[in-house]
Amino acid sequence: MSTTIPIAPQRAARIATQLVELIDLQKLNPGDRLPPERQLADLLEVSRPSLREALHILQAQGLVQIKHGQGTFVQEPIVAQELRASMMATTHGLNELFDAREVLEVPASKWAADKASKEDIRLLRATLNQIETVTATTPIDFDQLQLLDAKFHLTIVGIAGNRFINQTLNVLQDVMKMSMETTLRLPGRSDVSKSEHNAILAAIESGNGELAAKLTLQHITGARVVALADAKEKNKP
Repeated sequence: MSTTIPIAPQRAARIATQLVELIDLQKLNPGDRLPPERQLADLLEVSRPSLREALHILQAQGLVQIKHGQGTFVQEPIVAQELRASMMATTHGLNELFDAREVLEVPASKWAADKASKEDIRLLRATLNQIETVTATTPIDFDQLQLLDAKFHLTIVGIAGNRFINQTLNVLQDVMKMSMETTLRLPGRSDVSKSEHNAILAAIESGNGELAAKLTLQHITGARVVALADAKEKNKP
């Protein structure tokens, strides 16, 4: 008669923490699939039963979703889902939205400059190259351009390593997309944005956190001024 040895709760919790760190390290986003179970177990040097217990802990916390026959997928945390629902149900002024961007992104840029790896820099540069390709195409796909613009900023926040700020900015980007038309459609704005993005990347790559934060603030301030002027023009009688 075989006996099943219960997995110590502390061990499963420790593995769950390792999984969260792995998700952060690999910069997996909601909807991304985790590596296969066998690969994860080998990577973390744990048994598969222990790994399964840890995955069920994360599923109970709303951090992953286990789909039988398909794999385990990163899921937006419940608190972020609730924040999204709350913010989507409320009308926000443009100044409020840009204030929130400053609070989240300016310090994150500074932290990113301290933490960015060569791979992080490669990912940021790849996004800017994609932006360059989109803006060089006629007509410009502004929906795609807006997605890539958001990706650049979200990647920086991801590098900073604060999961709460990352989740909050994800929600904020969605609210801004719903609340306003992208200013990148305005004549000359995409060129200004590209130049500012490249300057921010250069500061992060050089490890100059103070400069990265300063340039990010200038970038958000410029976008705010343009957005408010555009809104005022559209609201003229």
